[in-house]
Amino acid sequence: MPRRGAGERPAAGAEPAGGTRPDDGRIDLPVARGRLAGLLAAALAFTAGCAFALAGGGGAVRAGLLGIGLAFFGLGALAALRDLLRRDPVLSVSAYGLFDRRLSTDWIPWSALDWISEVDMGRQGFLCLHPRADRAAALPWTRRARLTAALNRVLGGGYWLPGQGVRGGLPAIRDAVARARRGRR
Repeated sequence: MPRRGAGERPAAGAEPAGGTRPDDGRIDLPVARGRLAGLLAAALAFTAGCAFALAGGGGAVRAGLLGIGLAFFGLGALAALRDLLRRDPVLSVSAYGLFDRRLSTDWIPWSALDWISEVDMGRQGFLCLHPRADRAAALPWTRRARLTAALNRVLGGGYWLPGQGVRGGLPAIRDAVARARRGRR
């Protein structure tokens, strides 16, 4: 049985009328370790390159730009390392709903979503979750997810669930959602 993290059970009375529970037909999608290891290596290489170039001296503009690069790639390396060390699944999908540990602190029931769409931005794929207006404020999104959703209003709104970092990427997420929703009927 998979290890449980905090917040993986719905609150008392949060079960839909049909009695579906989060563990009913649960599909866990793990971290894509190979891809994240490559991302970490690239971020560390760019961080080292910026640090090396910064140590070489130069003008104030060059030092400022290299400092920004050092901070950007350094923070990117830390984010990749955090995701790489994750032991729990990144995403769990069931007949009840979905739980993306990057975006929420608990399960998001299917009944709280109006619709789901896909967004492609270059080589990045996202599943875009559009919550019902009457339930959106009560859903357990993280602060980062709420901020990102506010910024995404320009691009159509919703909460963007990235395929990156999940083994199998967006096709695996799409397949898990389709299987879970079929099991719901």
